[in-house]
Order: sequence, then C-alpha cells, then structure tokens
Amino acid sequence: MRTNGQIANITIQKSTIVTSMDNTALNYEQVDAFTEMAYESTDFLKGIRHINRLSSKGTIDKIGVTGRNLRSKKENVMATNTAAPTFPQVPYAVEPVVLPFEITEEFIRQTQRVRGQNAEDIIMRSMSNNFGENMQDIGFNGDTAALSTDPDYEFLKINDGWLKLARKTGNFLDFKTMTEKQKKGILFEVERAIMTRFRSGGVFKYFMHPNTFSKRLQKLAEMDTSASIQLQIAGGVKKINAYDVEEVPHMPEGAILFTYQSNFAMVHTYDMQIRKTTEGKEAIYADKRFYAIHTDFDSIFEEPQAVAYVEGVEF
Repeated sequence: MRTNGQIANITIQKSTIVTSMDNTALNYEQVDAFTEMAYESTDFLKGIRHINRLSSKGTIDKIGVTGRNLRSKKENVMATNTAAPTFPQVPYAVEPVVLPFEITEEFIRQTQRVRGQNAEDIIMRSMSNNFGENMQDIGFNGDTAALSTDPDYEFLKINDGWLKLARKTGNFLDFKTMTEKQKKGILFEVERAIMTRFRSGGVFKYFMHPNTFSKRLQKLAEMDTSASIQLQIAGGVKKINAYDVEEVPHMPEGAILFTYQSNFAMVHTYDMQIRKTTEGKEAIYADKRFYAIHTDFDSIFEEPQAVAYVEGVEF
C-alpha cells in the first residue's frame, strides 16, 4: 500500500485544493486517494471497508446462501424443497460534515523559505491525518441522541456510530444483569453471543480500549505467573481465546466489541470538496489562510448479526 507521503505527492495534485473561483469538486480518483491517505493514518481504519456511493441514501447489497441445502440426487428426478439465495440489504444515509483548518502565512513562508519544503503538501497530510482521526472517533462514538449538556454534543450528534449500532442491531450483552459466573467468563460469553453460522464472515477480533486490555492482563498476572502470561504482559502475544486483540483508543474503557474488522464500513459519497481562501478581512488581519474539507459519511456494519458487544466490563 502506498504511504501517506506518496499519495500526497503523486495522487493528490494541487488542483484538489480549490478557491472560490475554481471547479469545486474532486474527481473520483482524487476522492479515493484522499480517503485512502486519511484512513491510512490509524491502524484500525486501515482494516475496515471504505465505500463510496453516488447517492446520499441507499443500501449496501449482499448475497447469502445458508442452511442445509444439499439434496439427494436421483436419475430424472428434480430435487425438491430447494433454497434460493437471499439478498439482504444494509441501509445507509450519509450526513454532511465540514472539517475547518487554518494556518498562518508565517508558517507557509518559513516552511518554504527556511526548510525548503512544500507547505501545501504538509497541510494536506495534516488535514488527512486529522480527518482520519475524527472519522474513527465519530465512527465509534457518534450518537444522534447525545445530551445537549455533553461538552462534545456538536460533534457526537452528527450521526450514529458503531457502538450505538452494536447496541441496537448487534448482539448486545448487559454486563450489569449477568451472574458472577458469566462475568468471570465474559469474553467467552461475548464470543458465544454470535450464532455459529455468522462466524465464517471473516477473521474475528476483540476490539477494546488499551486500558481495558491492560486491566485484563493485570488481573491475569495477579492470578497466574506462568510464562504464557508473562509473554502477554511483555507484548509478545496480544490474543484472547486465540483471537487477536485490536486496541482502539476511541472506544470507552470497559467496552468490548467482537467481530471481524472488515465488518466495519464507512460510507461516503463522491461529493467531497477541499476548499481554501486567502481573501477576506479576517485572512488579511490575522495573516492566515483557511481550509475546509466538505464531505459526508455514515458508519455501518455490513453484517450486524456478526457483532457482539458488551460495555461496563470489570475484570
């Protein structure tokens, strides 16, 4: 896969940053290149699906053939009670967003004159990194029902994220109502919450906050000092029940999500614009130039039944 620098220097041309007098839309290749660069900025986003669609609302179509469909064969006799493939659909509805970005002209001058670097390449990389970080955050924590008293209300209310979707459409486990035996084996409970036939969709992982994984290791270390536990503590192995663990800083502590990484999907349309201006009273007085990424998104699960989720876990 190309690095961020290669994408910025080769694929994203200066024409992708537009002024009010220019054509305002990126072409399809430029949109794909920018989103690729943005989603390469975090380890988690590298492994999820990125879907670009023309329509702001629609469905992601799938095809499924499951069940005991094998039939006996007899000469000149047609098999009966045969199953037809199903075509389940996952709805999406992208929400428009804007990511503002500003920088001083002094930085531009110093970068180009003193350091001999192209300032707009640096700006593009910074914008794509921040865009990717924001997409991962809102992708997990978005909640259209967020309380207006929340200090991050303007951010969280934009669209529903994967954690809310996991509660509503996945296999949600309520840790508070579990028995002590179930709580002790919570990671096994999470795994078994998904029907067996949905476990073949991909390579399943446990997704959790780094501190959640750390607290589990601490609990294990207090109970067992064997070499296998010490190997996990040293970072040589990051697995639970033979499944890999993906640490996601944007997940809340105590939350554990079990699915395969490509089941996470972020949907965009091709109406992305990256605009800038060096004009206007504020730009002149503050000696700044202003940028903005205009785009849209929706975070979905391709197969909600292949998701198990629990929150409030204590080891």
